[in-house]
Amino acid sequence: MTVAWLNGFLPEDFVAEDRLRGPVGTAAGPMGGRSIEIADARPMQAAAKSDSEFFAEHGFVLLPHVTAVKDWDADMASVYLPEVGTLIRERLFPDKRVAFDLYPGVLRRGRDTPVPAYADGVHSDGGVGLDDYAHNIGAFAGNQAAAWFRDIYSRDQVEGVVWVDFWRTTNMDAPLEHMPLALCDISTLSPEDLVPTGLTGIAPEGRETHHLSLRFNPGQRWYYYPRMTADEMLVFKLAEFWKTPHPPGNCFHSAFADPAAPVDAELRQSCEYRVGVTVLRG
Repeated sequence: MTVAWLNGFLPEDFVAEDRLRGPVGTAAGPMGGRSIEIADARPMQAAAKSDSEFFAEHGFVLLPHVTAVKDWDADMASVYLPEVGTLIRERLFPDKRVAFDLYPGVLRRGRDTPVPAYADGVHSDGGVGLDDYAHNIGAFAGNQAAAWFRDIYSRDQVEGVVWVDFWRTTNMDAPLEHMPLALCDISTLSPEDLVPTGLTGIAPEGRETHHLSLRFNPGQRWYYYPRMTADEMLVFKLAEFWKTPHPPGNCFHSAFADPAAPVDAELRQSCEYRVGVTVLRG
């Protein structure tokens, strides 16, 4: 257990009359920081029946994964993406029929990357429902792509869609101590604490994308995986949408400064890759 400061919560008594709006990187509402207990997730996961059940219930899971990637710029399409596909089928949804496409588009962040800053505010990249997801597809790829997705989702054989983030360190020698990820257990989320938010500056041409902010609730439980190694993969749900009633599946997360980290900890370098996994009936 550690106690650390997390930025980006809305106040407990905040009431949103409409979608919060603003440019990315600025407060879209009365955001504030809080000192939060962040528990070690390793013991909780070790007690789970399986990785896939733990992932389904809590919204995140740590997987052992020795990658064959040698160059994190050159080997993504040919090496890393097929590895992700194997994890989806064999570790996350082993008892499900799934379909997905693996497109280039890995985001690298931190030391010696094009995005040196860390996302140190509580946020959900996904929106509140299917309409937000389709809206975001349209914001990035156009209305035709959004219509294509809606057509796929409407088919009888589709049960739902889980938008998954694959996150790991890259080009690091030491276990991760600098700016690890804190994750909110989705089983502790209340729908009333999810606040629709629109951001500009992410999609091209000033298009607004739809996300969620989080109203603080003392019942929320936060976890992290101390000292992640280069042979581990952190997987978490950005959002999920099902045709039957289902509790919120947005795994809110944030980088944070671990007070136990040594001052000379190796600076974090990481990458994340996002995949929309369509879950099929049967």
